[in-house]
Amino acid sequence: MLPGGVAPPPVNTAGAWLTFNPSPVELTLFPNTPKTFFVTATSSKVISAPVNVAIIDTKGVITSNVKISSAGLQYTATLNTNPALAAGTYTGNFEVRVCFDANPLTCSQPVEGSPWQLPYKFTVIDPATLHYSGWEAAQKSPGFLRDFALSSLGGAPFVVTAGQYTQVMETWTSADIGTFWTLVNTPQAITPLNRGFALASDGSAIYLSGGQDASATPSVGTYLNHVWKFDGTTWTQKTAAAQFPGRANHVMAKVGSTLFVAAGRTAAGDMRNVWRSDDDGVNWTQVSQGLPAELGKPTCALDWKGSLLLVGDQVATSTDGGATFKMASGFPTSFPKGSAQCAVLNGRLFISPSFVEGYTGPAKDAVSTTDLVNWQFERPRTTSMGDAPGMAVVNGRLVVTTGQSTSERTTYRTLP
Repeated sequence: MLPGGVAPPPVNTAGAWLTFNPSPVELTLFPNTPKTFFVTATSSKVISAPVNVAIIDTKGVITSNVKISSAGLQYTATLNTNPALAAGTYTGNFEVRVCFDANPLTCSQPVEGSPWQLPYKFTVIDPATLHYSGWEAAQKSPGFLRDFALSSLGGAPFVVTAGQYTQVMETWTSADIGTFWTLVNTPQAITPLNRGFALASDGSAIYLSGGQDASATPSVGTYLNHVWKFDGTTWTQKTAAAQFPGRANHVMAKVGSTLFVAAGRTAAGDMRNVWRSDDDGVNWTQVSQGLPAELGKPTCALDWKGSLLLVGDQVATSTDGGATFKMASGFPTSFPKGSAQCAVLNGRLFISPSFVEGYTGPAKDAVSTTDLVNWQFERPRTTSMGDAPGMAVVNGRLVVTTGQSTSERTTYRTLP
């Protein structure tokens, strides 16, 4: 049996010159929601005469809207799932016919090796198992413009941004779950203007660490190791120069009374160390020089039931203050690697696919779990270039924000 219980197709030795990717085709689908997917066939030989292709679906799991394009000896089929599929699991084989006939459905003159059997497994999720019904755009033109990250404080979302026009660090908040945003007039602004900083929240304060000085021209300034704290009104600098090396594109979390900073990037490359502070961000101690290789680059961090949790290519947790990490398990093949948007709502960890600068893997399915072993698929939202780090929990709903500069800026929230 192939992965997921898909029966293998009959061996086709005569057709070994044509291979398919993926094989099998495994998709997770949502009711009434069509999904476009692609299958690439690679040929090891040249066929000099014209041919026609048919993809036969005997169970009605895809629509008749099939498009095939070619580049050299590679052929890509664009297919769409049938949105009318009910909840359940569908398995079978697509029959791929390559024929010299004008009508490949008849195929009285097949090319050697034709037909091929391409196995598939489609799983349509029962909507009753989902923890929200979808996503909606709350605001498509918020006032913050670039280099921003999302957090929460006192039951409201907050965004910290490098002001594009003001050239100072700005703090924005929303009283209606992201529909309208207002600029917070803080007595003191974070300095200097910076990008790639990390935020953490314990519900009563927001912390900011690191980043790269963005006040220089061009914006390739010093990597910073400062730490700031926001109480809802005022930003206070906890230290101008923490013991950890300056860094950007790192992650930060507060677990109990302990702050953590992990990984990140400097001019010399990526770092994978972990630092902690037990005095509210004033003094820092290195607790680990490395992270599990399977974790990949950490892109999100939070407090998971009293442990430090890091999200990257997979998920890892530390119960000993960041010294060692244990990898979670049971990840689906479509786990959203490199997500910068994770949060805990009602004891359940949610991870949403997102585009992250420097991460080239594909955005995949949204997932949730209560035990880091059994993963539930959730409805994803549309990803965009420049998804901002951070996911907030506000009034029982998940909130994320995306975009850069004067385009693509949208705040999304889940629907009950």
